[in-house]
Amino acid sequence: MVLRWHVLAVSVWLLVGCQAGLDRGAAPPPRLADLVRGYDRETLPYFPFTASELGLQQYDRVLANDIGAAYRNGLRDICTRYRDDLRRVDPAGLSGDERVTYDVFTFRVETCAAGFAFPWYLLPVDQGGNSWPSRFPIVGSGRGQHPFKTARNYEDFLGRIDGFVTWMDTAVANMREGIERGITHPRVLMERVLPQLDAQIVDEPDKSLFYEPLRAFPASVDAETRARLTAQYTDAIQTKIVPAYRRLRAFIVTEYLPRCRDSDGFGALPDGRAWYAHAVRASTTTTLTADEIHEIGLAEVARIKAEISALRAEITAAGESPPPRFRTLDELLAGYAAVRASVDAALPRLFGRLPKAGFEIRPIEPFRERSMPSSYVAASVDGSRPGVFYLNTSELRNGGSAGVYRNLYLHETVPGHHLQLALQRENRGLPGFRRFGGFTAYIEGWALYAESLGVELGVYPSRWDRLGMLSAELFRANRLVVDTGLHAKGWTRAQAMDYLGGATPGTQLEVERYMAWPGQALGYKMGQIKILALRRKAEAALGSSFDVRAFHDEILRDGALPLDALEAKMDRWLAAARL
Repeated sequence: MVLRWHVLAVSVWLLVGCQAGLDRGAAPPPRLADLVRGYDRETLPYFPFTASELGLQQYDRVLANDIGAAYRNGLRDICTRYRDDLRRVDPAGLSGDERVTYDVFTFRVETCAAGFAFPWYLLPVDQGGNSWPSRFPIVGSGRGQHPFKTARNYEDFLGRIDGFVTWMDTAVANMREGIERGITHPRVLMERVLPQLDAQIVDEPDKSLFYEPLRAFPASVDAETRARLTAQYTDAIQTKIVPAYRRLRAFIVTEYLPRCRDSDGFGALPDGRAWYAHAVRASTTTTLTADEIHEIGLAEVARIKAEISALRAEITAAGESPPPRFRTLDELLAGYAAVRASVDAALPRLFGRLPKAGFEIRPIEPFRERSMPSSYVAASVDGSRPGVFYLNTSELRNGGSAGVYRNLYLHETVPGHHLQLALQRENRGLPGFRRFGGFTAYIEGWALYAESLGVELGVYPSRWDRLGMLSAELFRANRLVVDTGLHAKGWTRAQAMDYLGGATPGTQLEVERYMAWPGQALGYKMGQIKILALRRKAEAALGSSFDVRAFHDEILRDGALPLDALEAKMDRWLAAARL
């Protein structure tokens, strides 16, 4: 996962004094606050969309070529240099807040520097919606990170189109290098990419998603400017965007697919076991091995299956009917709106602080719904763009029906991703790399934990709702087994789907996601396990004095943290609470 961070209102901290006993000629150790400020400043150009959100207009025309050699070499130098400088800081004298920053910063730069040992840039395009060929049309349609509120916004995006074309051509060059080095995606994944590319290859510019902003000019843009911008966008679609998609598609079909690997896991790649071990470390933020996580997954699967079996028996004995399903999008969205009202009313019982930013619920666009699950995109910093819960409504296709998944709502919105990420991004006291960075295990672990809060919030009114929650938890526990099975134990795609219950569109989508994004799926359950353990520890230690609102507020107060840093912070909080 590409993480973005930036500079803004870095906190003024207590400064770390020089260590006693240094030789007179030795350079004094760097101060933590200085390192953080420098790191935020130097990394800013590498994440131009985040910089734009801050109002730094010099980045508004930039789309970083994050798979290019100059980008990689520059960021590697920054991470390595700050890693070495940070190792000279003595953490013993740091305050509590400083120690949190030190722990997060250490994990960030150590993991960043180590990651450059592995050629991720040779695998720039995937089917899961995480690379620019599928992301950029959303941005260009006006539903993403780039605003279209002024004439300048429109003009700036033309610069980002140029950056996108450079990225696409670099992707082809990198994938060609990957062929020569024996580092390619599995063939089946690239076959899934082709329909996504085809959706952007249009004969008429006004059929392109990139034409959409031209249908909704703000009133401040006069007729002459509208005509000029329409001509420029039409030309860019015809001469830049569509040709870039055509070049990538032609390369994949004629050169890449015939030489894609037939294996499914990262273990088959050169140095693949070490590569996957790094992915596990980065995703889980723990030192657990793939084998250890696999065993944890097997145990969790057995436990949850037993709970599901018992609950199903209760449902049968009670004769409880399943919740209704809906056949139209309007009905489905109305169902989610009703859940939203119930959750909003109950949230203050469990949380003392709630975010200011709002969110919307939107269906995923048809061109990417086949390969993209429901997901969340964070709100903009300035409040101009709300968070978005993208809902996969493919079940409604061809006369089908869809249900309202209450646990999914809790996961993606509140008290899950939206609540956590909005609070983090609204916290101006955090250094930039913490305010806009993140860790999968914390972010996804919190969201999975949030699903369990549906019981306390009173929004699981039936046993069927609780069954949905347990089924979703089982789904995440299965990931511990399947992801490690694929990448560390030599499982095939077919074996992975069999473990999940057989070859269905759903299991295919999930297994292929794990194949493209190794390790990421581990963070959900590992993070949830840690947060649940911290809550049980606090409940046992504080007894009747335990305040769930205070516990949640403290978990969320400092934004996303590596799990070890979170545990250390919560131990300090618990010790203070017991005084």
